[in-house]
Amino acid sequence: MTKKLLIFLFIVGSVFLLWKKIGSASNLYLGTPEILGGVVLTDDAAGGRLYYLTGQWEKRMSRIGGGRSSSSVRTMSWLNVDLWELDAATAQPLARRRIKREKVNGDSKALGMEQGVLWARIPELVGIRLTDGVIVADKAKIEARNPGLANLIPKPPEAVFFLTESMQPLKFDPQSGMIVRLDDARQVRIDPLTLEATPYVATQSKTTPPKLPENPTQATRTAMISLSTGMDWRAMVRGLAMPQPDGGGVWLGLLAEPDLAMMREQHIVSDRMDFSVPGRQRLYRAEIKQIQQEFLGPRMAYQNPTALPESPEFLMAGLLTQTSGGSSGQSALWQQKPDSVFVLSHDRLGGEGRLQLARISGPKGAPVWSVALPLSAMSAWLPGETQALMLGPAPSAPRSPMAEDTENPGMHIVAINLDTGALNFFNTDLQRDWPVTETLVKTP
Repeated sequence: MTKKLLIFLFIVGSVFLLWKKIGSASNLYLGTPEILGGVVLTDDAAGGRLYYLTGQWEKRMSRIGGGRSSSSVRTMSWLNVDLWELDAATAQPLARRRIKREKVNGDSKALGMEQGVLWARIPELVGIRLTDGVIVADKAKIEARNPGLANLIPKPPEAVFFLTESMQPLKFDPQSGMIVRLDDARQVRIDPLTLEATPYVATQSKTTPPKLPENPTQATRTAMISLSTGMDWRAMVRGLAMPQPDGGGVWLGLLAEPDLAMMREQHIVSDRMDFSVPGRQRLYRAEIKQIQQEFLGPRMAYQNPTALPESPEFLMAGLLTQTSGGSSGQSALWQQKPDSVFVLSHDRLGGEGRLQLARISGPKGAPVWSVALPLSAMSAWLPGETQALMLGPAPSAPRSPMAEDTENPGMHIVAINLDTGALNFFNTDLQRDWPVTETLVKTP
């Protein structure tokens, strides 16, 4: 064989291998990782961690047959369910573990976290240990621990059926934990560590809101924080009341001109602020006094509203809450050194608008820091002691090369240092091919 022939064969072989590599890459499609049910934020000695499950379609196309004229393309599709673990300070993934791989899309949802175990239906009930992604609870294990429940743990419905939440036999209660309605209509609570099933009896009225832990990130039992389809207005309040022992106190909050006029004339302020109404606000300080009404009894009166002299004007603003949104009676997040509140606002109206976040200090209202966020809306707010996370769409952020025109952009995760305003980001759409550290995690 001549030297020229060897060189020619080497070039042809290299081109073929390169073509095969490029061709195989183009035959892989990964959909947007959709968060299933919500997210949960924890805080321990290792630092803050954000956990969530995703469902992501994987499609691979292969050519079958002899030649081009007789060959055809075959498409194989799978739905991958993965457990993500992110560092709360950097918003960067620490691990992505594959929990399940199926060819059909079931009714999958993360339900809640209890003693380090994430309860989920995928669509059958499982308990996933957060530290390593191991499935520590499932139907077989629960029945083995509780022989009396054999054949009574409900099976998931057919793939084409999705039950409403009221019909779901699997529910997570932040006060009680994982509750299963058996096929004989009994309800039992499943312990995440021992898997022991005990009778469950509801003792709390549905109209009574659940008591929130003082620090949700350190709670041993917590529900998932669901993601709003638009702006999560529940994570914002108008103002913050600071009562004093004599029944009076000081109120600090956001007022537009109509609100200011109402306070001056009627000495009232509405806590049910409609954050969706376009308007401009500033931070005001007012005195709170308890007054006696002739027939209605005592009420709080807001008097002498005064604008904080160094407070900027804000567009469609609200004070971010001390805990994640979703419950009534929440207080605004208050940080010391210096005493501050956190104002979320918009830079402009319309689809081109983006969120702005500022830490505003008292008593003059001077900004400690102010940052522009890439988000067009806040889908979830998760504050911690010194760090906070915010999730939402970022329409201007880079998209994955696999993204299709009909796809919605994935969630953008922003980590916020509450002391300095420093930001870190994770673009779930752009990183839809983030490596899986463990495939199809084995049960212990």
